[in-house]
Amino acid sequence: MDEADFIIVGGGSAGAVAAARLSENPANRVLMLEAGGPSDSFLVSMPAGFAKMLTDPRFDWCYAQEPDPSIQGRRFLWSAGKMLGGSSAINGLVYIRGTRADHQRWVDAGCTGWSFDECLPYFRRSEGFAGGESQSHGAHGPLSVEPMADPHPLTGAFLQACGQSGLPVLDDYCDGRAEGAFATLTTQRKSKRSSTAEAFLKSAAQRHNLEIITGALVERIVFDGSRAVAVEAQVKGERRRFAAAREVIVSAGAMGSPALLMRSGIGLAEALKALGITVVQDAPDVGRNLQEHPTIAINKFATVHTYNSRMKPWHLAESLLTYLLRGKGPMATPAVQAMALARSQDGLEQPDLQLHFYPVGYDLEPDAESAATAAMPKEPVMTIGASVGNPFSRGAVELVSADPATLPVIRHQLLGDARDVATLVDACRLIEGLFKVPALAAFVKADRTPSPIPDDDAAWTEYVRARTGISYHPVGTCRMGGDAASVVTPTLDVRGVQGLRVADASVIPLLPRVNTNATAIMIGERVAEFAGTKQA
Repeated sequence: MDEADFIIVGGGSAGAVAAARLSENPANRVLMLEAGGPSDSFLVSMPAGFAKMLTDPRFDWCYAQEPDPSIQGRRFLWSAGKMLGGSSAINGLVYIRGTRADHQRWVDAGCTGWSFDECLPYFRRSEGFAGGESQSHGAHGPLSVEPMADPHPLTGAFLQACGQSGLPVLDDYCDGRAEGAFATLTTQRKSKRSSTAEAFLKSAAQRHNLEIITGALVERIVFDGSRAVAVEAQVKGERRRFAAAREVIVSAGAMGSPALLMRSGIGLAEALKALGITVVQDAPDVGRNLQEHPTIAINKFATVHTYNSRMKPWHLAESLLTYLLRGKGPMATPAVQAMALARSQDGLEQPDLQLHFYPVGYDLEPDAESAATAAMPKEPVMTIGASVGNPFSRGAVELVSADPATLPVIRHQLLGDARDVATLVDACRLIEGLFKVPALAAFVKADRTPSPIPDDDAAWTEYVRARTGISYHPVGTCRMGGDAASVVTPTLDVRGVQGLRVADASVIPLLPRVNTNATAIMIGERVAEFAGTKQA
């Protein structure tokens, strides 16, 4: 197609859903442009493969961060999937939704129609839950959601410890009331990853009215006055123009979507002019409001084998064989096998922490030349991490060139707000307490990181600033809202122009206190309905 009714830029968590749903109507001509390639690698389908794909430019955009003074000048590569399925093809396979309180914050920010109860039908529409239909789960959607295939024995000890500490252990955490501990549900089907490419596009690609072009790097959206009418992209070294008869839907992710809007003339006018870009709409909030979960981790030497202590070649061969023959073992499971929503202090109205349990150990070592890298110890190690659920710190995605081959840069102070630091200090004490609860203490051999344990706020604060990392949950850079300064409306239309929407994690106005992939998929469901029900 050189012309389509709908052009979708980006085939990721939201874009793939939108393309599949819009093409269900045979009257709609749908074109998807994806900069990456197909997601047919064995590393994509095997759950443990994500560890090899992160920071690999074949699969990952590898967005660079400027040194962050709030975490002692460290910086990270911010990953985003660069293939069909996007980050749903590269993430840790966790399926979880925001809470009712998270969605109420959106409504309070002017996002009419985005309460938990109003979003729940779209979560359920996507979901094919192995446990069957219920009030909170859908059983007939294309996205397979299953319990873990083969959890590590320490996962049960963590859940038992949470129960002993007073946190309830939940059977269902998807009903919007997720306070407590729970075993992780995963986006898998029979031990293989269920990305949006696998779940939505594999069958939809057979439709005559859907064309998917991979290796298509979109340069800009073309406007006739204030209406989006076409997209220009580089495809196999050739510049091509694709006309949009009805709408362009941008689903390029929390970094890619604001960058494309800015390259197309939608952004802070002064900054665009400085890069030689013709201004279509002065929209200062494009690229701003970047939010991420700052995460701290504490690990202990364990008395039993963990995944990182069985990394010899013969261990890996055994694990691979177990996975291929039985769909079991460490290669069939996500790294985060259990979670909890908890309060860092008594008296808080809502949980402010998300806890993560890993039957594995890793170290983040800053690389002075580029970004932080992870290394695994050889000894048995288990880890509990904690993320600030609704962080106060903010950052930005900034365009440095009008050339689409030059990636935007990330400027973010992960701990720029002292309230986030204080929450993580409290979280460290909570984690230390969990490791001392009998169910988990029985498996603790010795302290590891930190060691010795800090004994006051100042020492814990130093640890937090030296060790806090990102969670790969960036949102907010094309903020949805009811105010004139917001980038998109509650129906995801870009303000000030026509025929253009944004649909991905970038529109999330306030970060939910949990992982974001299920929410991005829900946004894909909603934009297809918004666009598909609008008269041509």
